[in-house]
Amino acid sequence: MLDFEYDFPIYAQRIIDKLVERNWLIHSLRLDNKNDIYNPAGFLYNAEYNNLEYTIHLDLNIYQYVLSAYKKRNKKDLHRDAIALIVFAKFTNIIFDPTIAIYEKLNYLDECPDEIIDDLSLFRKIDNSNMDALADFALGYSNQIPLAEISPIERDKLKCNLIQYRRLKRWDTFYLFTLKITELYYFDNSKNEEKVSKFLDWCFKDFLYSLVAISFVLMLLGKVPLSKLMKYKLSMSNNDKRKSLVNMTWDLFLIDKFFEQWVQKVKGKEFLYASNDAPLKEVLEIAISIQEEGNGNHLQEVISTSLINKINEVSCMMKETEGRNINDVSDFKTYRDKLINQAETVVLS
Repeated sequence: MLDFEYDFPIYAQRIIDKLVERNWLIHSLRLDNKNDIYNPAGFLYNAEYNNLEYTIHLDLNIYQYVLSAYKKRNKKDLHRDAIALIVFAKFTNIIFDPTIAIYEKLNYLDECPDEIIDDLSLFRKIDNSNMDALADFALGYSNQIPLAEISPIERDKLKCNLIQYRRLKRWDTFYLFTLKITELYYFDNSKNEEKVSKFLDWCFKDFLYSLVAISFVLMLLGKVPLSKLMKYKLSMSNNDKRKSLVNMTWDLFLIDKFFEQWVQKVKGKEFLYASNDAPLKEVLEIAISIQEEGNGNHLQEVISTSLINKINEVSCMMKETEGRNINDVSDFKTYRDKLINQAETVVLS
């Protein structure tokens, strides 16, 4: 146990208790106890002695809770707890990155609405507000959030940056994963274990290996299925089906961004995500465990031994060329678009 002390506001423990109860933070940090992630002293110690900087990436729900804490007349517990997260970040010197939430909200519109820039400006004002005033709001002593004065956002420049790229890197790849998973879930009569096996075969023969997508499938079709992961319903209209597929794609994309930043992180940088999506958190936790444990033998409560062996086999075979149709592809985008069209014909017919 580390022997050091830091001074925190008198209300710190009540703020921490609210966050422990919500348990929004997702991470890959090695801790002795899962609740240690809410120990503010650990963040300060690592910043001071190990030169670590921590960033919390927000999902769209929690980003909206923060904004609604100011906007909505009826203040809900979720709004207050989102502000508690802001307070926690203040006394731990953690910074926020709402980029993924903003892109999800933008959702590839051709033009960036003023509302999105207004919301980001509001978020920054809240994030820079007085900590004690925010704590009063979070703990229910006040219904007011006095906003901080900040430098104006360069609106036109930010709008151009947000709509510069039609797609975020790899988004279409995860859209295809989502389509394939949905196709197997609803349009294949096999048992769940065989569906997982078919997905692994498809990843090897026709597309790519993705720890994120495989983890999603394991939690959707494993021994204890998380049905809430499947947001697409056969009874939906085509428009609602498409919206659900996009929503699921964002789920996969968000987890993948975590891994991209985790694996490629710059020395001295650590990343956490804040999400209130419990099934999605379980997918991420399984993906982290597979990445760290390697052989997947710890997953016997989730999937069968034969599937564990197959996952290990497929991950090893991905570097091979024989039997992989994708290795003969010269134009990946065209190939991927063809697979997307084929899958959409099935799930959006």
